[in-house]
Parts: sequence; C-alpha cells; structure tokens
Amino acid sequence: MSGIELRDETLYVDRALNQLDELAIAFSDILDHVGIEHVFIAGYVSILAGRARSTEDVDVLIEPIDEAIAETLATRLETENFWGPAMPLASMYEMLENGDPIWVAPTDQVTPHLKVKTVGDEFDRASLSHAITAQIGGESIPIGPLELQIAYKLSLGAQKDIEDAVHLYTLFEETLSVSQLETWVSRLDVDAEYDRLRDA
Repeated sequence: MSGIELRDETLYVDRALNQLDELAIAFSDILDHVGIEHVFIAGYVSILAGRARSTEDVDVLIEPIDEAIAETLATRLETENFWGPAMPLASMYEMLENGDPIWVAPTDQVTPHLKVKTVGDEFDRASLSHAITAQIGGESIPIGPLELQIAYKLSLGAQKDIEDAVHLYTLFEETLSVSQLETWVSRLDVDAEYDRLRDA
C-alpha cells in the first residue's frame, strides 16, 4: 500500500515513480540547473496525490525569463534529449512572451508532455511564491499549495476538475489550512462550489 501524507508543507508520496513523475523530476532538475523558479500545478498534483486518472500533460508554471535564459534552457533541453512537439524549442521565448504555453517532451515522444507557461495572474504568482515540496522516490519537486489547487479546480468547473478538487479535499481535509483555502475560495468566487464540496 502506498502512503501519501501532507506534513509541514511537504507532500510525502510513498510509491514507485510513474512516467509523469519521471518527466516532472527530469524537467525540474533542468530548470534548477538553469536557475528558473518553477512550480507544478493542476491535474498532475492530483495524480501525484494518488488520483487514478490519465492526463496528456504535466502543467508547470515558470517565472518570466529573458531571451538569453530561454536560449540557455532550450539548449540544455536539447542536450538532455527533449524537444518541442508543437514548435521548435528555439521559439520558446517568443511563445512564452506572447502568453502561449510551450510543450516539452522527451525526444520523439508527444504524450505525455510538459505544458510550460509563464506566471500570468495573481493565482499563478501565488502558486509560485507559496509552493510546497513534493517528495517522491527520493526526489523533490515544487508543487502549488493544495488549498489554492482545490479552489482553482473548483473555479474551472469541468467534471475532471471538480473530481480533482474532491480528491485533494477528501484526502487532505485534516491537514489543509482552512483559512488559506477559504481565502482562495473567496478570491476565486467559488463559495457555492466549496459549500457543495464540504457537504459531499
């Protein structure tokens, strides 16, 4: 039986690494090496926390980067056998600057891929500045705070997003910061959805 526990702002995940974990860890190492602040968010966080569902992408937010750093990152990715399935990695800076996400995947693979975008709004910035650590297979990666993930998933409103929110809330209800969760619920204007979640 694998164990998942949220303790002292760290999510401990005790299970074998899957393909998504390996992808996230490898990319996180590259971003650390280049010196780019980043955080994993969205569906991957729910899967990391044991939700059984498929996804084609691992969402990652990065701090805004300049052209020189984008070039360094593109070169490093190519050296480590990654490519851009949707566009050449060389056009990374231009894409991110336009607010478009870029896809990054191991060479010759299209899915799963990393979906990388620059922080855009206050919720993205909060995910980055309040990131917590996920520890899995002896490796650590930064993930968005679970309270914000839950509220944000409620705001998206699609079936899989609501299910992600329910999974995270049910699993970590005892260890979540209720005040933080309610702050994000209020900021994202999902009070009615949150009431339904608590009553479920």
